[in-house]
Amino acid sequence: MLAQAIANRGYLVFQPNFRGSGGYGRAFAEAGHRQWGRRMQDDITDGVKALIGDGSADASRICIVGASYGGYAALAGGAFTPELYKCVVSVAGISDLPQSVCDERYNGRERSIFRYWVKRIGHPEDDEEEMEAWSPAKHAAKFAAPVWLIHGQRDRNVSSEQSVTMERALRRAGKTVTLVKIPRGGHNFDDPASQLILVSEIEKFLALHLGQ
Repeated sequence: MLAQAIANRGYLVFQPNFRGSGGYGRAFAEAGHRQWGRRMQDDITDGVKALIGDGSADASRICIVGASYGGYAALAGGAFTPELYKCVVSVAGISDLPQSVCDERYNGRERSIFRYWVKRIGHPEDDEEEMEAWSPAKHAAKFAAPVWLIHGQRDRNVSSEQSVTMERALRRAGKTVTLVKIPRGGHNFDDPASQLILVSEIEKFLALHLGQ
């Protein structure tokens, strides 16, 4: 939905099938295990650089936008390849990997969900140092681009505290950040009113930093 909405406003949209994506077989999906911020992010970075290289994209006018895992990827792009992006939009994104997996353990969900995320991201105790190395909230000082954080307050998949944590980290680092909370928004922003707010907020931010 987001990619089409942004494209409809005249922007060139690159929506990669990075390793770890579904629909391409088990081996391709498993290639993304414990690669958040690393090889999964490299696929996005390489694609952006290829578009710059062939003249499809203007290197001075690139914004990274994503929702859910894409929200994490947007923040990772801002933190770990800050030279690439003019602006960053994270919708319902994870900013602190250990805390996110801990939430799955203690919020009353089935342990199978916790094991699912340990397999894909890491164990919040055994792998804490490695996970923090790829948590954008731990690297707020590296951001160069302004950040727009959007989170639904009814999100049951990713706690809105993940965006609050990112906002606080960026503010402490003296960076430009805005947090937009959508009261009725769930993780997927299924209701039309929340979708309208979401798209309007992103459109406003892109116009401000990339121009029409």
